[in-house]
Amino acid sequence: MAETLLRFLEHSAAADSVDALCAAFKSFVEGYGVEAFGYQVLPSPFDASDTSFDFEYNTFPANMHAAYLDERLFEHDPVTSRAATALQPQYWFEVEQTSPGTRFSQRLFALLREAGFADGFTIPVFGPYGLAAFVACGRFSGPFSLTAIELRVLQLASQELFSRTVGIRDVDAPAPPHLSEREVEILQWLARGKSNAVIAAILGVSPHTVDTIMRRAFVKLEASNRIAAVLKALRAGLITL
Repeated sequence: MAETLLRFLEHSAAADSVDALCAAFKSFVEGYGVEAFGYQVLPSPFDASDTSFDFEYNTFPANMHAAYLDERLFEHDPVTSRAATALQPQYWFEVEQTSPGTRFSQRLFALLREAGFADGFTIPVFGPYGLAAFVACGRFSGPFSLTAIELRVLQLASQELFSRTVGIRDVDAPAPPHLSEREVEILQWLARGKSNAVIAAILGVSPHTVDTIMRRAFVKLEASNRIAAVLKALRAGLITL
């Protein structure tokens, strides 16, 4: 078990693209009886402009994949909701037995059965700046028989998958915008939860001036609100907490 995890970590470190990383992860989880998996990175909940959603990698049946996206079932998925709250893998059909039977959840579990899944679980993983992702692992030929330790190993590997995805994308990300000293200063105070009025008093300027400078920073960061601006500035290393 330890050897296979170490081998995956070696492949993860060597991967130069998200596709190569996902292919290595697929080979790793197949050793634990996983016959289909879907990897989804969620849009940042703090950035209203980021509304895109798709799978980073998906080997689920095509018709189920399409229905999940087209019907926006990801917005009402009780499994991912439960996984995010529990912070540990959640078995799909156990969640079905203990969650409200909304029309969305009924549709989701019907799709899983129509696709031929006998069992499956979803692993939550988390990253910096409010980012989160889910790794869904399914099996057609019968139920999983994983030990608690094996599930934990899969969870650690899933966290590595997400962490490396973030790292690979950060390398390819465009250079951060240039912010003025005043813009950085105001964002720094925003990150500490200060209001415009308080920042104005600290800096000895008017609240109108603070608002003007703040909105100029929003435009440069392509942020729609102060939370998104602070998170983007943090991620770009323009400010610190």
